[in-house]
Amino acid sequence: MIRRLKLLFCAVLGTLAMSCSDWLKVSSEDRIMENDLFRTSHGFMTSLNGIYIDLLNSSLYGKTLTWGMPDILAQYYTCREKDHAYSSLATFDNVSKNSAVSGTWSRSHTLLNNVNTLLEHCESDRDVLDDTYYHIIKGEALALRALLNFELFRIFGPSYNGDKESECLPYALTSETKVNPLLPAKEIARLIMEDLKNAEELLAGYDPVIEEGVVWADEPDGGVNDMRYRSMRLNYYAVQALIARVALYGGDKEMAWEYADKMIRGIHEEHKWFPFVTQEEVAATEKEDRIFQSEILFGLYNLKRKENVYSVGFGPNLKQGSVLRIDKDIMNEMYEGDENDFRLAYWFSDMVDPDNNSYTHMIKYMDVDDLDTKTEISKGYTYIMPVLRVSEVYLIAAECCPDPKVGRDYLNAVRSVRNVKNVADEVDLTTVIEQEFRREFLGEGQLFWLYKRKGKAEIISGETQGKVVSMEERFYLFDLPQSERDYREENGIGN
Repeated sequence: MIRRLKLLFCAVLGTLAMSCSDWLKVSSEDRIMENDLFRTSHGFMTSLNGIYIDLLNSSLYGKTLTWGMPDILAQYYTCREKDHAYSSLATFDNVSKNSAVSGTWSRSHTLLNNVNTLLEHCESDRDVLDDTYYHIIKGEALALRALLNFELFRIFGPSYNGDKESECLPYALTSETKVNPLLPAKEIARLIMEDLKNAEELLAGYDPVIEEGVVWADEPDGGVNDMRYRSMRLNYYAVQALIARVALYGGDKEMAWEYADKMIRGIHEEHKWFPFVTQEEVAATEKEDRIFQSEILFGLYNLKRKENVYSVGFGPNLKQGSVLRIDKDIMNEMYEGDENDFRLAYWFSDMVDPDNNSYTHMIKYMDVDDLDTKTEISKGYTYIMPVLRVSEVYLIAAECCPDPKVGRDYLNAVRSVRNVKNVADEVDLTTVIEQEFRREFLGEGQLFWLYKRKGKAEIISGETQGKVVSMEERFYLFDLPQSERDYREENGIGN
């Protein structure tokens, strides 16, 4: 580990596929290189690191799954005008929706094949790995398989609570070069949860995050950092949070509550890991922690976040027709006009665009000087893309707790750490949880899936204060890529 938290690329397994069927084209030379890779634990880690790095592809968490497609559909931004680059997507045009996720399908299946290859070598080359490396690598790989399949499930699956029987997705459990049949939604949900439960079991007792926390520091004396910076990995607690997320999406509030409660007790009662950010950390001049780094259960370290996220999505260099900006009145209404709220105070700024128009810009992903003066290692404020954070688990607990009074306490815990007053006892808990969710996950791609999970008939407009956007079921649905459908039809595989 040097000045910037850098991971190794995995060139061997980084092939791009346009559909599942493209995996039928694998050369013998690739297999030879693959076998060489898995002769050492270092090779296993190189393979795993390559998968994490490729999650930052713009079709995945570099854009489409975070600040792009789902947040545009959730109506966070003012981009429904006809001359805006994202207007057709923001108005749920079916061609634009499907185009936005076609790369997500292909890239995800590329990585899923890589994950399955890694899992197979965990068994065939078990003697290469000691117990710790075996449990960590296999546990993380299973969690990655579940995570990618869950993202595909949220996109290409049905509105699950209303339709569990539709055949919607394949779920490959091996790297065998074949096209898998489409499975019913309920079977996809079962397989995702099975992978996550197995990942949790593998990581328990072996993941150093349980007893040591994240350890955001290099191994002393130039040692290997494989077991450090655990918030940049699908660690034990991140897996529990993902189980809670998946369970809630599938309507199993009992399991969602069980895992949310288990994870919260593990990090904030049994230990003091993943602490909520403090006002001093958020407000530090020129070192503002706008992503609330210490709370991130799982994030991805994007060395090009400034160029590939802020500058192309939110920066003042962008003209009105391409910038993703927030209406100022809607922004103030969303945060109840409370300038004590860290998010309202530090995530937005008035800026002037190239046409000399002054607008409110979202600066959550703007770069800052985040080097630790003692270690000279980046704290990640400028580079991390959040995928799972502690506050989501608290909001899941608030929604799923059997006792509404205790549920309100979980909600108020989030509001308190954001410097916002507690909600009153008589408020409708469901409504205020949804409002808090909207405030908390701007730029992180989660709100639209809450709307899909609940089948919301109306969602708040990002264009006009006090207005709503009427939703149709088709707005929540996406088609499989045409190339995939054509191949399946030609070969009589799936629907």
